[in-house]
Amino acid sequence: MNLICNLFSSIFPSLEGDGSQREREQKIDSSMRFAVLGLIKGSVFWLLVASLLGLIVSVKLISPTYLSEYAWLTYGKAYPAFWNALVYGWLFNAGLACVAWIIARLGGRPIGNSGVLIIATAAWNLAVFIGLFGIFRGDQTPYRMLEFPTYAAPFLFAAFIGIGIWILLAFKARAYRSSFASQWYALAGVFCFVWIFTVAQVMIFSLPAQGVFQSVVAAWFGGNLIGLVVAPFAFATIYYLIPKALGQHIIGYRQSGIAFWSWIFFSSAAGLASLVNGPFPAWVASVGVVASFGLFLPLSVFTMQFLTSLFASFSKIWDTVSVRYVFYGVVAFIVATVLTIIGSLREVQELTQFSQFADGVRYLFLVGFAGMAFTGMVYYILPRLLNKELPNSSLADLQFWMQGLGIFLIAVGMLSGGYAHGSLLNGSTADTIDILKATDSYLFLTALGFVIAAFGNFAYAVSFIWILLSPRTEKEKSAGLIEPAPELEYTHS
Repeated sequence: MNLICNLFSSIFPSLEGDGSQREREQKIDSSMRFAVLGLIKGSVFWLLVASLLGLIVSVKLISPTYLSEYAWLTYGKAYPAFWNALVYGWLFNAGLACVAWIIARLGGRPIGNSGVLIIATAAWNLAVFIGLFGIFRGDQTPYRMLEFPTYAAPFLFAAFIGIGIWILLAFKARAYRSSFASQWYALAGVFCFVWIFTVAQVMIFSLPAQGVFQSVVAAWFGGNLIGLVVAPFAFATIYYLIPKALGQHIIGYRQSGIAFWSWIFFSSAAGLASLVNGPFPAWVASVGVVASFGLFLPLSVFTMQFLTSLFASFSKIWDTVSVRYVFYGVVAFIVATVLTIIGSLREVQELTQFSQFADGVRYLFLVGFAGMAFTGMVYYILPRLLNKELPNSSLADLQFWMQGLGIFLIAVGMLSGGYAHGSLLNGSTADTIDILKATDSYLFLTALGFVIAAFGNFAYAVSFIWILLSPRTEKEKSAGLIEPAPELEYTHS
């Protein structure tokens, strides 16, 4: 009974004391508390599911007979299920929670219609469940990140439309007419998913294009899902969190427009580089390669803005849980983007195209960059949303080091193993079995990384449940527990 009472006190806090400093923030938080918590709960659940599937997939690469008695857990099903649970389950829920919070807070006024967001969130997670169920039944499609069976697509699309409408209405109802970089990226991610998902579903499944053009659309969708949806949500998080947590401006903020439009322009075609050496017109892959190198422009601006701003308050990075995750995410973004650019070269793809190298870059970008940025934002949101301090900061520290080490080992294992695998395939007369045995150590390193990361993810789940169910202290009953963060988004430097 006490746990139930603690849960209700977290969702519907009764605050005492002088809350004049946070009156506006409290009203905004209360208007969307249940909806944002629902998104965070969904993200934590799917993160645990993805962790389990990642472990299974990594072990199967070492021991193919592992769980072979279960037909629904073959590698061909567990592998796409892992990536879809990771992206559509964890990253979308976490990213949308961050975006909803940012749009409401920057809007400066309480948001109504939270019921729409709650219903749409439940529908989204139901659609993800239906999609994964279809994959395990063997109904998946052959296109990467579009493996959900066609009967799950309408549910997924309708649910996202509901979430997108709430975000657009929240932006329209803002008290401040000007807009900021965080809002640009948040809205861009929402619009781009509706656009690319519609095009992919129509041109691949509803009114299929002829010949190899379906594969071109699939490659375009896969690249844009990462570059135009997940990445903008992460950029919105970083642009918001650095000024709030560090109490300083984004250095070079005036160049944000250059970074925004150049990222949108070049990233929209960079995914086509994966078609190099395939049965496609040469110009299609060449456009992807050129677009990939164009990413150097926004990467330079992001690197200057983020790293300079973080290093300006370097001592605060390790003292602030949320900023620590953002710092890791920024470094992972820089490394993953550089590897994406280098990996688009035809000479490099001749070695890595049929190996795990691309998966390593994708994992580093999605989990190391976006995942860590979203996690840092969640740690910033929860105390303010619930008016509670983290019950155990050591658990958050443990999670950071476990997740950080796990991501590093997984990325190194996939990247180095993929390069070694490709080199052996291209320059050796050894048979496939011998080549695979030569890469066992890299596969083991990847599996070890998944084990360590899983412990970190479990610590994250425990930390989240703990803050929800912990009793409220006398200090936490005061509305002034969290000092109002400076509104630095409203001034440019």
